[in-house]
Parts: sequence; structure tokens; C-alpha cells
Amino acid sequence: MYKDSAFALGTAIKRLQYPQETNKIEQSSKVYEIMKYLAQAEYLPVSTIAELLGCRRIVAQKLMGKMWKSRLVKCVEIATYSNPKMLFKLWMPSTMALPKNAMEACKLAMLGTFYGRAKNMLAEFEWGIVRSKDRKTLTAEIVYMPGGEKEKTRLVIDAPRRGEKPNADADIFIFPTVEEAKTLTPAGKRYTADLILLNRNIDFKNMISDPVNR
Repeated sequence: MYKDSAFALGTAIKRLQYPQETNKIEQSSKVYEIMKYLAQAEYLPVSTIAELLGCRRIVAQKLMGKMWKSRLVKCVEIATYSNPKMLFKLWMPSTMALPKNAMEACKLAMLGTFYGRAKNMLAEFEWGIVRSKDRKTLTAEIVYMPGGEKEKTRLVIDAPRRGEKPNADADIFIFPTVEEAKTLTPAGKRYTADLILLNRNIDFKNMISDPVNR
């Protein structure tokens, strides 16, 4: 039995309602950094926020709680199908639309995790969440300057959750597990997996597969 990802299937989502009284928060360099990251990434789990800030997870959690009480950010709590059952929080700017359901929240969490791993590793890095007009599909787009090149590279990242069909237009896929990635990644495309992205012992250069041959 292989190890599974807790982000493979979302089962329920709940928006955390602001407290009636708004608390003021002291502006600091960390608050500024978080708002800068959220403005670009749009949606981030706290583990990625901690990684970007270079601090412990508990420190990031406390800071996000203070920012939420001051209404600088919004937060949803997602229940996932895992054993044991897991709850996680997804953070976004206060002006950002909420994920439409728990599955989309899990997808956004893993795209946000990819953002956190790539942000400081790729030169001239750009990121954007892309939704189709009917909001049925959601991907991320990255643009960066490869070493030794004169033109930027553009890649589309999809994070299909368990049971979802991969987006044929994507270049890189994030599947819950490596086993699923090896089976479901279309020919000629590359993959990574939740368990790879969440493993800080795996270097960025080893995080994404070579193009798959079928």
C-alpha cells in the first residue's frame, strides 16, 4: 500500500467568518511579504507561507490568524478524504473569490505549493491562476527566463485531483501520487506529485519528471 496524499480529494469546505470586531495589526516586513506573495499566488496554504517567509509553520499560522482578524485576508477550511481525516486552511487576499468547492480548494492548495517551490528558483518568475470562462477548468501559468536563454518560457500547470480528467493543454501535471502521475500523464508531458512537492528534502531540479514516453 503506497502512501497517499491528504490533498487528493476534498469533501467539504467552509468559509471562516470574520469576528465582529476588527483587530488592528501592526504593519511589519512579514505582513508586507505575505500580502506580496498572496497578490501574485492568490491562494496559499500555511506551509507554503512558512516556507516563503523562512519561518516555522506555527509562526506563520499565528501571523495569518492576526491578519485574518484584521480582515487583510480571507480563509476557508477544507475537509479531505484521508485516513485519518484532515482539515487544512487555504488563505487568500480579502478581495479574492472563494474556491467554488472543496476539490477546487485542494487543487489551488497544490498549485500554491508548486508556486512556493518555484518562486525563488526561477529567474524573472511570473505566476497567474487561469480560469476558463465557464469556471469548469482552472490552471496556473508560469513564465520565467531559463538559464542561458534570451527568451522566456511559458508553461501551463494543471493539478487534477483524484477522478478528474487532466487538462490536455497543460505542460506539467501535479497528481496526488507518483503512481497516478506515471499512469495518467499524457505522452510528451511532464509531471510531479503532491508527495514530491511536500517533501522539502527533494531539490527543485529533481521535482519535475522528464517528458513521458508512451
